[in-house]
Amino acid sequence: MNIVIVGNGRIGRAIAGGIRRARPSWPVRTLGRGDDPTAAREGDVVLLCIKPQQISAALEPLAATLKPGNVLISVAARTTLAELRALLPARVGVVRAMPNLPVSELVGMTAFACESDPKDLERAEEIFSLLGRTLRVEERLMDAATAMNGCGPAYAYVIVEAWIDAGIKLGFSYETSRTLVAQTLLGAAASVLASEEHPAALKTAVTTPAGCTIEGLMQLEDGRIRSTIVRAVIAAAEA
Repeated sequence: MNIVIVGNGRIGRAIAGGIRRARPSWPVRTLGRGDDPTAAREGDVVLLCIKPQQISAALEPLAATLKPGNVLISVAARTTLAELRALLPARVGVVRAMPNLPVSELVGMTAFACESDPKDLERAEEIFSLLGRTLRVEERLMDAATAMNGCGPAYAYVIVEAWIDAGIKLGFSYETSRTLVAQTLLGAAASVLASEEHPAALKTAVTTPAGCTIEGLMQLEDGRIRSTIVRAVIAAAEA
């Protein structure tokens, strides 16, 4: 599969790097500002990795290069399928995607919305399933997906940063604390994905009566961590 990525920002570079790691045999070309947009005709799939306010300016020259049967996958937030189709020739497939930066490490999360040919969505899934997990969602939920998995790594990094600082306060070096925290978080996430139990049940399994875990959990509850996280995600979805 020939892939052309329009946009060489962080998410464009993350996707390109992930694809090259997962499928070295697939040609991947990245087009940045100043590059000839007609090079997009080389791609079976064109990934549009730009900001929403740049969509019209980017698609105007691109539209003339796309052929029937091509698929355009847009990762631009808050840009609907209808808005994209209005700027493209007929018979060009359109898919909305919301990946996150861990696609570069092949452990990303990508949400898709598509209302045209199911084969267009299958192409998108063929690419992004190499880079982590994928889910299909209704288009009305794509802004929510942006807040959940698109913005989600930033929420996790804040928690990781504070957790590492706690380890340093307790006497660990930064390097040791980082390893303890990151691997613990990785393991916790893996157990959530592997288990059908609710996270509350998994938490209870770790929490022994009158133990140290419940002491830590009480501090988190005093800090209103649950409602703070919920409000943060909702605010991102509504921004």
